[in-house]
Amino acid sequence: MVELGSRRITERMRAGNSPPKVARAIFLPDLKSGIMEDGLVQATEQGTPQGSILSPLLSNIYLHYVLDLWFRHRVRKQCLGEAYYFRYADDFLACFQFKGEAERFHHQLEDRLEGFGLKLAPEKTQCIEFGRFARENAYKRGEKPKDFTFLGFTHYCGKTREGYFKVKRRTSRKKLDQSLRRFTEWARKARGVLRKGEMLRLARARVVGHLSYYAITDNSDRCKYFVRYAERILFKWLNRKSQRRSYTWATFVATLKRVRWPRPSIRIDLNPFRRAEAR
Repeated sequence: MVELGSRRITERMRAGNSPPKVARAIFLPDLKSGIMEDGLVQATEQGTPQGSILSPLLSNIYLHYVLDLWFRHRVRKQCLGEAYYFRYADDFLACFQFKGEAERFHHQLEDRLEGFGLKLAPEKTQCIEFGRFARENAYKRGEKPKDFTFLGFTHYCGKTREGYFKVKRRTSRKKLDQSLRRFTEWARKARGVLRKGEMLRLARARVVGHLSYYAITDNSDRCKYFVRYAERILFKWLNRKSQRRSYTWATFVATLKRVRWPRPSIRIDLNPFRRAEAR
């Protein structure tokens, strides 16, 4: 949601009024490492080294001072209703009980970021109604309830079996498509360099990694979809390792059982965190 100006970050760090001196001592000597283009290294006076972990690390430290402390000590204290703030790297989410306070924060945020050489990404920024009454209000207006995407999940308004309000989450369509494309590209390349057993083992590890993050409450359908298509992709490229077909579908399924292919079951239960009084 935030686009960072690396030059502004560097200047603020050198001025000594943002991150601690220890962080400046660690990072600043590496900020002139340069970039490589067409095999030639070019010296730079600003920004972080190409492909360096310093870029997200610097952004995280900088935004702690620009956003985290500002929201905790200024914004929240000015609100009459409840106000919450969540951030991961340069993606953040702010929640307010009252619409007016959300709109005020939006305007203040633009001024706050501009003062530090940053700006909002308009395509990723929105102010929406969300909560226990949002769905009913949207239906009364003849509209669909709004949802939002954060950390790879689409969050939307739902209900429990007892009728309580509940925030539900599913893998965002964009992330799901990206994961399947990456799996396809990996399988296409791996079939020419890996043996079948090794390819199956590494494919299993990739699927387990996906489920370890996305297999949460209310997301079983998207997880089943991913596993099902990953199996089809793997079946296709295993059978292209040679001119002779390696597996029928029946023998492929039996092989998946032998390698303990993961099942798309929920691994992280979020239900215990639901507020009992939410209706």
